[in-house]
Amino acid sequence: MFVGRGNEIRLLSERYDSGRFEFIPIYGRRRVGKTTLIKEFLKGRNGTFFTAKNGSYRSNLNGLASKVFGAEVAASLETILGEVKRRSSDERYVLVIDEYPRIVKRNPEFGDMLQEFIDDIHEDSKLFLILCGSSLSIMEHQVLGYSSPLYGRRTGSLKLLPLNVRDAMTILDGFNREDALRIYGMVGGIPMYLGLFDPSQSLKDNMIRLFLREDSFFINEHVLMMIEEYDNPATYFTIIEAVASGKASMNEISNACGLDSATVAKHLKMLMSIGIVEKRRPVDNPQGKATRYHISDPFIRFQFSRILPIVDDTRVDEPDEAVESILRLFDTDMGAVFEDIAAEHLKSVHGGVNGRWWGPDPINRRSEEIDVVVTRTIDGVRYGWFAECKYKNTPSGGTELKTLIHRMALVKGYDVKIPVMYSKSGYDQSLEGAGDVELYTLDDVLGTIERRGRRSPDA
Repeated sequence: MFVGRGNEIRLLSERYDSGRFEFIPIYGRRRVGKTTLIKEFLKGRNGTFFTAKNGSYRSNLNGLASKVFGAEVAASLETILGEVKRRSSDERYVLVIDEYPRIVKRNPEFGDMLQEFIDDIHEDSKLFLILCGSSLSIMEHQVLGYSSPLYGRRTGSLKLLPLNVRDAMTILDGFNREDALRIYGMVGGIPMYLGLFDPSQSLKDNMIRLFLREDSFFINEHVLMMIEEYDNPATYFTIIEAVASGKASMNEISNACGLDSATVAKHLKMLMSIGIVEKRRPVDNPQGKATRYHISDPFIRFQFSRILPIVDDTRVDEPDEAVESILRLFDTDMGAVFEDIAAEHLKSVHGGVNGRWWGPDPINRRSEEIDVVVTRTIDGVRYGWFAECKYKNTPSGGTELKTLIHRMALVKGYDVKIPVMYSKSGYDQSLEGAGDVELYTLDDVLGTIERRGRRSPDA
């Protein structure tokens, strides 16, 4: 099922219609749907799609030659590129090399040869070249990076992100909304992961089948994902385990791992570069020392916080009790998931930048937090939308709003502060007529946006 990606298809089609030489690297985490997107884009268009294998350089070169020439042949890269040049001299021709990192790992000079080829043909060619890969570190350093031989040759780039929650819910059609959101909380917006869940089975049976059996799809998925990036991921796993267990500061993570802070900092930087870990600072002190590390990839977060701690102790033939314990924790887990969903939604409404806030309350002498903050500067005025998110089975009301407004007063550096509330179960009568607050329900987030209260300053 091909869901969403309308904007990405539009962008690629616009590039295709330019008629000029185009070189578009497409990259994103494993299973995010890069190959599916490219094949959808290629429908009805003249081109060659080649997927590199985890084999030798020669075997991949022969595979590329066979795809280009349409027969089992062995040819040099010069011969292959000569044929590509011929085909793209007078008409649009698309060449896709999927899993490009697998080739340059075996022969780094492949990029140098591509550079020479591009420099030779780019002024007159109608070639549309796509290099695609799941290894973010290789794609960003050996294709997009300054030291890459291909630096400056691309005419655009596309980093494919997970599906948003609305598109994810389309794939999960057949599940009730509560279970669909739980699944989204487990694996995020990764199309392939979402498609593995079977609506004809209960959520519990799906979890047993996909996570807890010896032949489960997800049993080693985190290992395969990390091997894509690092030859020896053991230290990365240790750090991820610490963050998943609730260790958020550098000192807490270092102590939990038994590693010095310099080593942890280096590995956290790498994990942030591939989108697994996020570093957060309060929005009113972005350069300060108050820092929290958070696992931003939903699948990795769920795998390390809920599945891996129990999977070794779970009898394969009796996993029901383990699943029941995980499901009981979903009330807590879904709070964080709902915050992420709300942050995505609030940014789509107002634009700006997402953030978080926490800090001391000198009146009550305790630490306070605000779940979601969207910041945007318009005509020199700094606006902040501050959101409280409640994923509970009872309506929210004036008490939560009063608490939010008190916390907002503690935040510095904003010219205009706007309270926002997100509630899974709606609102009680105490908020009737509260015109200075934006109120959203789960229906607003998952359906048509219906804004209540203040409008955006530029609306």
